[in-house]
Amino acid sequence: MYSYKLLERVLKEQCVVNSEAYGNNPVEAKVPKQIPSDSLQNPSDPDATYSGHKGQGYQVQIMETYTDTKDKDSKDKELNLITHVEVEPAHESDAHALMPALESTQQRDLAPTKVLADSLYGSDENCCNAQEQYEVEVVAPTKGERKKDTIPLSDFVTAAHGGVESCPAGHKPQWTKKKKTRHTAAFDCGQCSACPHQGHCPAKPGKKYHYLHYTDKELRVAKRRAYEQSEEFKDTYRWRAGVEATMSEYDRRTGVKQLRVRGLKTVRFRATLKALGINILRAAAVLTTLINGPKHLFAVFSIVKERIVSTWHCLKRLFFAGLPNHVKKWNHHPIYGC
Repeated sequence: MYSYKLLERVLKEQCVVNSEAYGNNPVEAKVPKQIPSDSLQNPSDPDATYSGHKGQGYQVQIMETYTDTKDKDSKDKELNLITHVEVEPAHESDAHALMPALESTQQRDLAPTKVLADSLYGSDENCCNAQEQYEVEVVAPTKGERKKDTIPLSDFVTAAHGGVESCPAGHKPQWTKKKKTRHTAAFDCGQCSACPHQGHCPAKPGKKYHYLHYTDKELRVAKRRAYEQSEEFKDTYRWRAGVEATMSEYDRRTGVKQLRVRGLKTVRFRATLKALGINILRAAAVLTTLINGPKHLFAVFSIVKERIVSTWHCLKRLFFAGLPNHVKKWNHHPIYGC
């Protein structure tokens, strides 16, 4: 039985069953921290999971285009659309959502050349894979913070292959070595001992030299952190805040956070249609602006809305005119599922 399987899943994921226990309580509930986030949350919706940040249910991944212009009139004439919608269980990590989104847009000839994303999407692995597979530049803050009392690797002068050519004090290494993705640079002990940056330098003293050990990933992350402090990065990344307004519009206009359906497939279908509705509204607004100018947009919307409401009231009066009173009461109940 389907209900029996759900009960079995609850016992397995959220309870400790002691078959050898004798008494009235052979089943004990697990501590909340021991319950996995992908455990059963609702017997009527087995696909829903749990997120400590979002709660129970599902999450929607959104990708949209943006216009990097400050001119209000030019911005109203640019069409920015949602190009990717994916519904996932709530426990899924955002770090795994970027590559499927790029693959989906690539298949539909909508692949971007640059993506502005949150730090969870901008892992080193995602940045490398996006550049290698799809030639897409990922602009995102790096996770974590560097050690403030240590000179970053980005201050060292490095070659294209990743080897160190000189330290921040201008000293060149005696020799360098690379093994797979790991680099080693050896500096003269006499120079390093007299260097004023010795206490903060990542190069540590050894038997014969001061050694600097690092990986390709550590060097890439260090360079990204240094780039984040530049005005170019700040001017580019500030446009990422626009997607927060899109998510607000997505919920405010369509009510996507309060869907009256259950199941991953059905929720995905509804969420995709609601995103399509947002695109249609945006396209209509841009078309109206191009034809009549922005000052007529609200006037057109008011006229169309008034005509629709007037037509609906006429149809309602015709439909309920000849019905008994007990049937007319149906009209006072809200209609769900529209």
